[in-house]
Amino acid sequence: MVTTWQKLSIACAGATVSALMMSQASHAAVMFFTDVNDFDTVTETTLVEDFEDFTQKDRRIPSFVNNNNTYTGLAGGSVPNVWVSSPGYRNFGVPITESSILTANGDEDFTVEFGTPMEALGFDTYLNAFGPATIQVFGSGGLLDSFVLQHDPTQVGFFGVLADEDITSMRWTTVNGGTINTGIDNIVQGTGIQQSVPEPSSVISLLALGALGTISQGIKRKKQ
Repeated sequence: MVTTWQKLSIACAGATVSALMMSQASHAAVMFFTDVNDFDTVTETTLVEDFEDFTQKDRRIPSFVNNNNTYTGLAGGSVPNVWVSSPGYRNFGVPITESSILTANGDEDFTVEFGTPMEALGFDTYLNAFGPATIQVFGSGGLLDSFVLQHDPTQVGFFGVLADEDITSMRWTTVNGGTINTGIDNIVQGTGIQQSVPEPSSVISLLALGALGTISQGIKRKKQ
């Protein structure tokens, strides 16, 4: 029998994905995405947090809980903190921010603990020119895998992850955030969706037929 995860893997293997990586860290299968359309193709998610209604914006906070998720600072100045910035900031990589963003006062290094664990997680990303972001994804047994995210810091990026077990938390760490801010926004959570794709035996048969067709065409060309 083919599992939902195997079907998702086959579907993703045939898709054009800007950055897709599969790993087996901690015996968990994990897929990473940097293209939101590719992520949406294999997941069903709901927007859980956009920080727009958060009431304690523009101030240093050690930790807070909002919409069932817990956000905790591990770095920052002068004490570890998280910070939700209002729209209109000019000290991010983008020319000016247009939404509320989770960041820090100082260098960014924070965790998000999910009140409702899930298989699929995605969010918008803000980087600076000093280096990539390291994103660690955790399950109930510890670290599932980590991903080094790099994109044009003058543009809003995207990060997504799909695992074959529940994701319980994640960690965001960047370089020199105290000089140019980094952060995340628009967190979506959900599950993987089953794709209608051929069984592996059918895929192998199709590949074999394709190979035979190629060989046959080659023989005909030689006869000509």
